[in-house]
Amino acid sequence: MGSRDNGSRELFTQSLYAQSVPVGAKKEKEKDKDMSMAPKSMPATPTPTSTSMSRNPSSSPATTPSKGEMPRNDKSCDRRDDRKEKEEKTMGDRGRERERQQETTQQPTENSLLGKAPPDAEKKKKKKKGRGRITSAGSCSVADDKTVNATERDDFPVLEKKLREFNFYHGFLPREDLQSTLQNPGDYLLRVSEVVEGETKVNREVILSLIPILVEGKDEDDKKKCRNVCIKRVQQSNKFFCEMTRLFDSISDLINYYTKNTGTCSAGTFQLKTPILQQPWEFMHSDVTVGDKLGEGAFGKVCQGTLKLKDGSTVEVAIKMTKVSAFLSKIKIKEMMNEARFIRNFNNKNVVRLYGVAHDEQPLYILLELVKGGSLLDHLKAAKTNGTIVTVAERIKFCIGAGKGIEYLHRNNCIHRDIAARNCLLHDKEVKITDFGLSRTGPSYKMKTSCKLPVKWLAPETLSTFTFSYATDVYSWGITCNEVFADGAEPFEGVSNAVVKADTMALKFLPMHPNCPEAIRKYMGNFIFVDGGRRATMSMALVEFDRLTLVCENGGMDGGGAKQKILKVFKKKHEKQSKGD
Repeated sequence: MGSRDNGSRELFTQSLYAQSVPVGAKKEKEKDKDMSMAPKSMPATPTPTSTSMSRNPSSSPATTPSKGEMPRNDKSCDRRDDRKEKEEKTMGDRGRERERQQETTQQPTENSLLGKAPPDAEKKKKKKKGRGRITSAGSCSVADDKTVNATERDDFPVLEKKLREFNFYHGFLPREDLQSTLQNPGDYLLRVSEVVEGETKVNREVILSLIPILVEGKDEDDKKKCRNVCIKRVQQSNKFFCEMTRLFDSISDLINYYTKNTGTCSAGTFQLKTPILQQPWEFMHSDVTVGDKLGEGAFGKVCQGTLKLKDGSTVEVAIKMTKVSAFLSKIKIKEMMNEARFIRNFNNKNVVRLYGVAHDEQPLYILLELVKGGSLLDHLKAAKTNGTIVTVAERIKFCIGAGKGIEYLHRNNCIHRDIAARNCLLHDKEVKITDFGLSRTGPSYKMKTSCKLPVKWLAPETLSTFTFSYATDVYSWGITCNEVFADGAEPFEGVSNAVVKADTMALKFLPMHPNCPEAIRKYMGNFIFVDGGRRATMSMALVEFDRLTLVCENGGMDGGGAKQKILKVFKKKHEKQSKGD
């Protein structure tokens, strides 16, 4: 697979502004808070006599005032008597409530089902370190002594083997793929998710992903949203549950129960009606045979191997896998699955084919078409080193092949964002676009977080506004064409990223390499290396390159009126199409 040129990348940052609360709103909020804390009515200010009186009726002073003492106020005495009655009533209510709680603890409860002590004993346990607790009905916190994640124990390989027996087990399928997999109420599947704790510890959870059959007070779209129910395990009894009121000897028993009965989750009521089986692009690790290593990077490697397809046949594949790391595993899983998601349904000779993903265990395998010709960049450099002649016609064919792959991506609503010779592979001198790690869906995408990007391949609008589009892919394709005619030399060779960035934003573009035919050089300057609003589409550029191929075959690439006439005709056509758009 193509190697990344990290030396030409620069960290892009964009300030993200947090929304601030208006001052007026903040004051209102504080005012509401103060009002909510204030008592509804202010009690009468007690007299000096009332504060000196004892709360015990038997120890109250005589009713006859002594010498020098103020006469007793009967109304204030009545108010004090009323307060005493209320206090006695409150104390009585509290006593009866304690009696009811004591009776309740003797009855079977969710706590007793899970082998937990009564509430009073539980309070004492809270003081000890490392103790967990069941918090409330329908929810559970991980407890070191009572409940754990279903996969948290040392016998995970044994449990993992049992999970693979379910034909609706989807391994490390990320939640981003769930909405396209689960469609209707009652659909469900099993998967495993990783919870990263710190930089070294990773816990795994068995997740029952489903669409509830009943969601109250929600619109139709929200009712079909996927929900995730975590399957927990009681450590002492080794029983499983997703509702604290019901325990099961195995996950199989749990699944069987909820296929016949309903359960509750945070979103509403669920029942397991339709198991979603593995998709055509999902494979098991047992279907893959890993061979020799083809390349390796900081976070993963690529090996060649074989894949057993669904029909029983075998095909050679390139296996892209991550290095297993507690801190990076979940991040890299998302990135790899994002790449696979983009090319899952692509079918074009100029785009590398994806056979599928093996994600039932780690490391994940991205199973790609094996392209034995290596990267276009390596091919061009090797030809120069070995003295092999690459004809102008071959170079134009490379440019057209890459352009056709990009055109196909744009027709399928995909922005590649990393077009370069290093990300083009060769198979029988046919170019195939690869490496979709940065790709995004839609006609445009604005970068929101810091990311290392290849500055020398970026369009001016990307450098100034952090925006990517079909047009920015076309600009990167133009830089790739320059690589093709420069025998793989880096664009702006010897110039720093800072200078390249400043020049590009000032619309001072890269001149095409001297090996490039004059007609192509002029076309690039007029229609590719220009402001994004005036740039040709990929389809329009391919029309011109097809015509230049005919000129090349007729031996007219050294100049003359033929190519000038073609350029003039195309320029008029381009202007006409631009006005029509």
